[in-house]
Amino acid sequence: MQFVLANLRDDRRNLYMILFDYVLHQINEACLASGVSEYSDDESQVIATLLTLADAPEALHISVRLGVDGVGDLLKRSVAAALSRYANCDRLNMLQEKIIERFDTIVRSFSNLDTEFSHLRHISKSHTYLESIEDGVLRNDVCMKAKLAWATLHSLLHSERIPYRQNGYLWLGDLLMAEINDKKDTIWSNVKYLQQKIALAGVNDYSEDLDVPLSIWLLCGLLKSKNSLIRWGFLFVLDRLLVRCKFLLDEKKIHHLNNDAPEHLQEKSRLEKASAVIDVMSTALSLVAQINETDRLNILKMCYILFSQLCLKVLPSNSVSSGDALHDDAKSGTSCGEDLMEDTKSKFSSKNDTLTSETASMAALLLRGQAVVPMQLVARVPAALFYWPLIQLASAATDNIALGVSVGSKGRGNIPGATSDIRATLLLLLVGKCTSEPAAFLEVGGDDFFRELLDDTDSRVAYYSSTFLLKRMMTEEPESYQRMLSSLVYRAQQSNNEKLLENPYLQMRGILQLLNE
Repeated sequence: MQFVLANLRDDRRNLYMILFDYVLHQINEACLASGVSEYSDDESQVIATLLTLADAPEALHISVRLGVDGVGDLLKRSVAAALSRYANCDRLNMLQEKIIERFDTIVRSFSNLDTEFSHLRHISKSHTYLESIEDGVLRNDVCMKAKLAWATLHSLLHSERIPYRQNGYLWLGDLLMAEINDKKDTIWSNVKYLQQKIALAGVNDYSEDLDVPLSIWLLCGLLKSKNSLIRWGFLFVLDRLLVRCKFLLDEKKIHHLNNDAPEHLQEKSRLEKASAVIDVMSTALSLVAQINETDRLNILKMCYILFSQLCLKVLPSNSVSSGDALHDDAKSGTSCGEDLMEDTKSKFSSKNDTLTSETASMAALLLRGQAVVPMQLVARVPAALFYWPLIQLASAATDNIALGVSVGSKGRGNIPGATSDIRATLLLLLVGKCTSEPAAFLEVGGDDFFRELLDDTDSRVAYYSSTFLLKRMMTEEPESYQRMLSSLVYRAQQSNNEKLLENPYLQMRGILQLLNE
């Protein structure tokens, strides 16, 4: 389970090696029990190295996350040529077969529903509305089996035992995908239908009049639990559903475009596909904010889903400064506010800033210009999904405002991709949305909201907020800004303090002090 939940590539690789050692131990125990010689460390090291080079940790992680079988065969084909060069290739091939077979077993245990529930899942797929079960048309035995199927699924989802909940998640995920894939309408209309029904079930108690499938009632019902682990199940199922939706939209080749289609049509198709998934995500995550979730792990999971759907990685050769990465480019739609982030790297990056997509989270990648966010997608996300978790995670700040803002924080106390990076990213996305959408700026509380963030204990949050406020004042109230700047210049000369003018945070603080005098 930890392997499935690991967000960082290094974490997945380390957990994969633990799984590899566990599988090898099982194989050697079986060899001893049958009187066959064990596999040596040299032999196992060859297989371990080749599978790692074939990116087995990522392949297994994606396989489990999406419930995709057959990853073992892909890995075997990937290393077949390299294995054939060894003198003892027959024995190595045998070891590889055993390792892959056990990996497949582990994957199936997480991605496939236990066989004891398979028949009930089939029944639940055939009877998706309670009213259709109770309308008297079904035979009594069929009616009882349908009710049993849905009651069993509910019990699994709300169980205290992880294996039971896992089966519930797999079962529920299949039912939700059936609402998209097995209906007669187009995939686009089915995705939109799913979004609308999630919105209805999320804010209403059960009602036949709302025409919502039982699977969606059960999904939204997870958020109504007092147990944070059960509520986390909502996010787990949603995360997997969104990724599977993306794959499904790709498979259906929306608009029947091929690689020979004009670039602008391909770009439009990709944007439409991403927008459809973003709309489902926004509707579902808004429910998490509406219940005012307090569990930090659930809020972090929410942010993980948000970033994973919004952010696009860029190749290292195309990496740009944080300011450029957060620029609203009309063609590619990267992100928000080049002016805001102009000197971010110099003030907030470590001297040894060598993070890449190999180790960093999406939040860390975005802050370092190694990922971008299309503003067209940000526009579809409610502002609350940026500012609500930003405030909820405030107690997790680890930087020092007094030192960090004054001299320029190096961020050495923060683990890349941790809560501090997440809050900084949320704020930057919020600034981008507020810059392009006046309604969003008013929704969060306008200048007052960002002024309150000047007192945040995380230096980057305070710094970004002050820079945004300063830029707004320069563009919205240029005459007032010039008067304040003249007064600040005089004070700086009197106190011999040039930082009062060089540092946006101190400059904004000085302006606010002048306004209050």
